Amino acid sequence: MGAIRNSWMKKTLTGLLLLLILTVAVSGISFYLIFTGSLKEQLNRTNMELVKQVEHKLALVLQSIDNEAVQLVQYEEVKKFFDEYLPPGERTGNDFRVGNHIDRMIRSDSYLFSIDVYSYKQNRLVSGDILTDERKLEDYSWISQFERYKGYSSWLPARPLYINQSNSPTYRNVVTLVRTYPLIHSEGARQGAIAFNIKEEMLHALIQNTDGVSGGERGLTFVVDRSGQVVLHTDKSKLGKDISQYTHIAKALSPDSPEGFFAEQVDGQPSQVFYTEVPYAGWRIIRIVPDIQVNNQLTAVRNTFFAIAGGILLLSAAVALILGRWTFQPLNRFLQSVSAKVSSNPHYAPAGRGKDDLQFLEDTFENLMSNSETLRKQMRESQPILKWQLIMELLSDYKMNFTNARQYMDMLGINLHPNRFIAMTADYDGKKESMSERDLHLYNYALCNVAEELMQAEGKGVAIELENGTCALLISFEEGDRDAEVRAVAVAELIKSYVEENFKRTVTIGMGGLVESMKDIHLSYKQALDSIAYRLALGGNMVITLEDVQHDQSPHYYKLMSMTDSFMDSMKLLEAEKLQAQIQRWFEALAQYNISPEMIRQLNMQCLMKAAMILNEAGVDPDKICLPEDVREALNQYDSLEGLQHYLVQVLSAYMEQIRFKRSNREKSDLILRVLDYIQGNYSRADLSLNLLAEEFGVSVSHLSKVFKEQAESNFIDYLMGLRLAKAKQLLEETDGKVRDIAEAVGYSNVNSFVRIFKKLTALTPSEYRERKVRRDETQ
Repeated sequence: MGAIRNSWMKKTLTGLLLLLILTVAVSGISFYLIFTGSLKEQLNRTNMELVKQVEHKLALVLQSIDNEAVQLVQYEEVKKFFDEYLPPGERTGNDFRVGNHIDRMIRSDSYLFSIDVYSYKQNRLVSGDILTDERKLEDYSWISQFERYKGYSSWLPARPLYINQSNSPTYRNVVTLVRTYPLIHSEGARQGAIAFNIKEEMLHALIQNTDGVSGGERGLTFVVDRSGQVVLHTDKSKLGKDISQYTHIAKALSPDSPEGFFAEQVDGQPSQVFYTEVPYAGWRIIRIVPDIQVNNQLTAVRNTFFAIAGGILLLSAAVALILGRWTFQPLNRFLQSVSAKVSSNPHYAPAGRGKDDLQFLEDTFENLMSNSETLRKQMRESQPILKWQLIMELLSDYKMNFTNARQYMDMLGINLHPNRFIAMTADYDGKKESMSERDLHLYNYALCNVAEELMQAEGKGVAIELENGTCALLISFEEGDRDAEVRAVAVAELIKSYVEENFKRTVTIGMGGLVESMKDIHLSYKQALDSIAYRLALGGNMVITLEDVQHDQSPHYYKLMSMTDSFMDSMKLLEAEKLQAQIQRWFEALAQYNISPEMIRQLNMQCLMKAAMILNEAGVDPDKICLPEDVREALNQYDSLEGLQHYLVQVLSAYMEQIRFKRSNREKSDLILRVLDYIQGNYSRADLSLNLLAEEFGVSVSHLSKVFKEQAESNFIDYLMGLRLAKAKQLLEETDGKVRDIAEAVGYSNVNSFVRIFKKLTALTPSEYRERKVRRDETQ
């Protein structure tokens, strides 16, 4: 039996040795074939992403500079500069003010080198210089080119801009944006142009590799325009030159493919050429990576692998021979001993015991390892779930045994102090618009890891991702730590800063208060949820504490609600611009008073309900008015004041168009026109009433009331009070008359009634209204 086993063992060792040799050989060949292709694909994707990242950065900078150009053209002083009939004395002062605008723009934007403003009709710059043909050919060649250019703006390639004209001239490489004046005009109506000269070296810095490696070591990145002229390049001698004659440049400039990559011979070397378009300027970003750089990396990895594989192969062969020669007998005795012990225990022994002890033990250990691996796998898979469930029970006031909770924490690796806890909740800003569900999960996973590391530096903490896409953070401090709340805020600020710097995202963190016991953690977490809800009013990318949200808001409610009355007046008068300005001031007040999110939504809801009533009075089809439940659902979708403001402006503007459409299809009757004229001339009569008007015009009161409401879009009382209020405001602003006299002048015989109605409609007494107007005039 021993001989049989010994022979079997030798065959086994020989077979394993041959298998090892074959495995190493096949692995070496497969590695070179598979890994080479995979690495090349990865490098191609990396370089393509790098080119797109460069395009994104360039587009942001170019768009910002173009916006500045549009802003400069809109200044009144710039418009006067192009007026050829402006008196010479006024022109000098105006040129000075234009120069001040230009200086402020250059100082505020590090990319700008200079700005030129030129008038074609006057043949002069804003500096007052009259350009000769020689100067136009030198620094101002764009003037004659752009005069015949059919577009409204053009990006010129890099060119040297001379700073002085001495024997040793100095110059600065610039990229120029030229825009017409006016911005949009008919053919032949161009009066001048504005040129923004941008520092070439600042734009060139944007196209460098983001990994910090110089372009010469891993590749060359440069920018050309549609015609093949170099815009940005490491070699400054190539700036402004036409390189479209090169084959790889011509392929990259193909209009059929705005982005991609291809293989090409560049300067005699096989290379990969990556390119993408900058649509904003019509440029192409081109990146050239020689194949030799990739092959060098592959050769080094391949040689290292073969050396390691050869060493492992020799070592394995030597070990196999030594084991087969010196340890066969002890191993055989060991197998027999273990086999006998295992076979005596039916719980562990496999069924069908054969003659081969090794096979018997192999089956036995296979069962044991399989069961053990299954158990470990279940534990690994269950641990995150158990951890999440335990933390959720602490945060949700679940009835649990807190004595056993400490044991569960130790088992799951949750390390917290026994007392003094602060709960926080973190949520990425704008996640619905910019993140997919998978991206959000990955960002939350990274956020939880970062938060746990930073919390361990100040105390002990744990973080989990919640089902609603937010993260819950729990930090604990040692007994007697008096600065626990201050340190918790500092940790939250560190987390926010880390996310912004490394994830290129912003996160808002709501903080709860300090609780002394584990059973009160849910109270701190509820406070954290209340705090983060104030992101709607306070904005994102900040840490919101209880101090930021705990104050009395009720005094502001009625004041803010009264401000919406002006919205309704603007809607009735169809004044769109005034309405938008009023809404802007209203939302600024909401942010200033730090109103709670629920109250903000309630105020917006009340405002829209007021507007719906006005549409109903105007006779608009009820199907075109938003239902309250639809409005409430829409308001709950926004988590920023900007979003709510945009929604309110959109709805009120649509309502205003409905009113405009309704009025355009309806003409006032002759009766109502005569009634309105009569009211305008007799509003000061104290006895003016609907009965008086009905008697005056010979119609019934009910008929007059119905027609008045349909045609004037208001009932008689509201119309009369509005007219009298407007006249009273005018008298308070323009005269020094007594309140009693003004009341009588607008039709109120009882001054107390006048004061009461005035305050109800304006939230101010007549005297307060006059004083506010005086103070406003003094400040102006």
